[in-house]
This record gives sequence, structure tokens and C-alpha cells, in this order.
Amino acid sequence: MVKRGVPGCPRYCNNCKLDCTCEQCGYCHSCQTSTAYSVGGTNHLWRHNCTGPDQAKTKTDHDRSVGKFLRETSDRFAQYCVSEVYTIKIGEDKKYFIHSEALRQTSPVMKKHIELEMKEKTSKTIEFKDIVDNDVAFILFIQFSYFGTYGYDDSEKEDALHVHAMVYVFAEKFEVLELKSLALKKATSLCSKAITDTSATSLIKVLQFILPETIPIIYNSTYDPNTGKYPSTITESADKDAISISTTSRDGFRMLLAKFAAHNIDSLRRNESFMSVLQEQPAFSADVLLFTGASTGFKTDGKGCLEF
Repeated sequence: MVKRGVPGCPRYCNNCKLDCTCEQCGYCHSCQTSTAYSVGGTNHLWRHNCTGPDQAKTKTDHDRSVGKFLRETSDRFAQYCVSEVYTIKIGEDKKYFIHSEALRQTSPVMKKHIELEMKEKTSKTIEFKDIVDNDVAFILFIQFSYFGTYGYDDSEKEDALHVHAMVYVFAEKFEVLELKSLALKKATSLCSKAITDTSATSLIKVLQFILPETIPIIYNSTYDPNTGKYPSTITESADKDAISISTTSRDGFRMLLAKFAAHNIDSLRRNESFMSVLQEQPAFSADVLLFTGASTGFKTDGKGCLEF
């Protein structure tokens, strides 16, 4: 067994040269003894007992995830902070100052705008007056650019589903696939909790209220050539010896809204705003029919994606 703090240790800390990095959180405690970090509103000290079996059992998963997040964020910040700061104008009066590398690394569309600005001008200013019409989604995009995630998970916020939809549309427009996937998973988690958690009665009422405003955002801003078609179909061969599953590509957020609406159709049909949306959005109406009366339930897989 290699002794901690010996250069031959594979986890030897080259910074303080006194210790090895912790197997739980990935950081050297000799370097971080006076530092604290905050997660979920709770302060945690870096220094803890790494030798006790009970301590290791209760801390391992949490500290590893926190350590991984901090390492990735630290590396990302180190790369971004040496790049130039650009001014991004949204609308007539909103200005945001962002490191160019944060934009370049996150969005191919942003990268093109920055490279064009570098060739043609020296003002380091990019205007998105017509392209970006929602500053909330843009702020969350900035958050994602720096931290790899965004914080809008409070299920008590009445516009949470609406905001996730706006982030989803923004991410598609700016080709940020990871952000698009994240927004869909957050929205799916929200809808799933409202349906499966029997104590979340107020949440489902909130989602039903905001649903009519959310549907046009998705159906007017996303492209799906397979409207009215089920995502997957199971068929048997003529001799019934084989089963084949055909998959049809569908927009994930469209399917989420349609399935959520179908699951709550009895109460939603008494909502005048929802009934108006059914008339104004025939593509949505066709998708709702796919799930109306279906016995598939509202389930998600291990990755937080909706199952069909």
C-alpha cells in the first residue's frame, strides 16, 4: 500500500506536496482545510474523516459529485476568464458582458457571430435584437455556459414549465444540444412529479394553468414533420414468431406537452384557454389524440426521458 503524501502515490498532490487527493471528493484536504463550499444552501467543510467506514459510506456519492462539479467548473472558468469580454445586446436596453470563450465553446451559432465580429469590427459588441426575444432564456443560457447547468428547478414557481420551454427553443435556435436536452429533462421531471406525486396537487393545477401559454411556444418554434404519428410502434409478423419495433422521430417537448395534456384531459377540457389552443394548434390537437385513452401511464426512464 502506498503511503499518503508520498510522490509515488497515484493521487499525489503536486500543489502542496504534503498529501494525496481525497478518494471521496477528489480534492486535497491539506490544500483546502480553510475552505468551505455551499450546496443546497448548506455549508460544508472540506476537512472530514476519510478513514471511518460509516463516514465514507455516507459521504462518497455526495462528495464525489460535488468534487466533480467543482473541478469541471474550475477548469472551465480558468479557460474562459483569459478570453476577451463581449457585450451582448438583447432588445433595446438589455446588455450582458460575457467572456467570448464561454460563448464560443457553448454555441456554434454564437461562435460564428464572434468570429464575424472579430473579422469586421473591433467594438466587441454583438446585437441580438431580432434573434433573441426573451432575456430570461438568455440569462439561463449564460448560466449554462459557465456552469454546465442552470437553476430554475423550483416547482413552486408558476412559470417553471413556461421557462423550460423558452430555454428549449433558445437552445435549438443556437444549436446548444446539451442545453436543449437539459431543458426537456427539467420539464419532464416537473410534469412527472405533478402526476406521480399524490401530494403535489397544487403543482398539477399550476401546470394546467400555464400549459396554454407553453404550447404555442413549442409548437410555433420547433419543427416536427411527423405530427400525429406515435414515436414508436410495435408490430407482429405474419407468423407471430417475431416482433418488430419501428421508431418515428418526434420532438421531445411536443410529445411531453401532448402526453401531459392527454393525461389531464378531463380537467383541461373545462379550461377555456386550453380549448382555444386546441383550435389554434391543430398539430398539438393531433398529438394529444395519440395519448388520449392510452394506458401507457406517465413514466420516465433512468435518464429522465419520457417513455412511450
